[in-house]
Amino acid sequence: MAKAATERSEPTPLSGRLPEEIVIWEILVRLPPKNLVRCRAWRRITSTRHFLLAHHGHQPSLPLLSGFEYGVDCHQDIIAFDHRAATAQIQPLARLIDPKLRAVASCDGLLVMSIDEYDRTHFFVCNPVTRQWGDLPILRGFHFSGIYPHRPTGQYRLLLYRSQIFKVMCEGKVPGDKDSWYVLTLGCDEVPRCIGWPEVEAQHGTPVLVRGSLHWYPAKHQTRSKMILAFDTTSESFRLMRAPVLPESAYRFETHGSYLFEMDGMLAMYMHNDVVTVVDIWVLHEYESEVWAFKYRVELLAAEFVAGFERSRGWNVVVASEGDDVLVLVHFDQWLLHIDRKGRLVASCRHDSEGLNISLHQLKQSLVQHTFFPALQNYEVNDLPFIKTAIDRCGAF
Repeated sequence: MAKAATERSEPTPLSGRLPEEIVIWEILVRLPPKNLVRCRAWRRITSTRHFLLAHHGHQPSLPLLSGFEYGVDCHQDIIAFDHRAATAQIQPLARLIDPKLRAVASCDGLLVMSIDEYDRTHFFVCNPVTRQWGDLPILRGFHFSGIYPHRPTGQYRLLLYRSQIFKVMCEGKVPGDKDSWYVLTLGCDEVPRCIGWPEVEAQHGTPVLVRGSLHWYPAKHQTRSKMILAFDTTSESFRLMRAPVLPESAYRFETHGSYLFEMDGMLAMYMHNDVVTVVDIWVLHEYESEVWAFKYRVELLAAEFVAGFERSRGWNVVVASEGDDVLVLVHFDQWLLHIDRKGRLVASCRHDSEGLNISLHQLKQSLVQHTFFPALQNYEVNDLPFIKTAIDRCGAF
């Protein structure tokens, strides 16, 4: 048995000093995707679905950015920001041929992209790591609200909303009446399934998936109070949750910018004032009883931060999770500044492109091959709209 184990370990000198189990489940499983795919001697093990799911679980959720180029070399870079990296914290993951595409949702390494053309919006789903791409069969007259994994079936589903205003656009195609929510399974030929009527207005912001539910804020209730709308992705049902009770001094913050995000497995919310110099962060410490607690106030001396940088416009702020801590990202022009919760400048990064945008999404990279992709319309892999770059040609993928 020991001899057999030694023979299996021959592909790499590293395993001559460490047991194969340690190499696989403590080292390889933690590598970034681009490093893992270069370990060709271990491909037999690292290409199994069991390993790839475990590998995905060890990947960090990284803030998602986009870099744009117009003109002759027209393209868009899908970029992740990794504050843990010693160098090159702004990391291009993939290049798309059309700079007008924009990410509208992120889930388990998948991105839902959209592009506006003429009188309608087209939607697509892709994995920027595996370079898989397919059209989403969303019928005209639906609003896209989110993507989520349905754990009981292992399927990925889209949450859609159909307004009475657009009912005529899909008349006779989809059952249901007036303002309704619908679910569509990726890779399924069936029409969207109606799951009921909303108690609140449809939400078009960026939802946050925490504890198996998608969350939106603010949701305007009939009482005109601001609530959080939650969608349970297992039972596929809605409920309203209490938002933080804000002090009167914070009301002016809420009107300018309030956003939900995930922080160490908990639902959190941040808000900033009109000049984006103060960011308040709240955390839902007790999810079931809906008890919120004030966590941090980050004072951004933004004028001092940007004094040494050329700037043609104002800045915006995104807060992301860093375990039980947070990182504050200040973006303007081609620059991204990393600020800690004490308001100190940690790092500054510049991306050489005509434009740099930061989104509210985070990407947890995945090499998992999903079975729904080949069933999508116009399915492609390692082809347009993806463009090969110098990094790709070096054998990363």
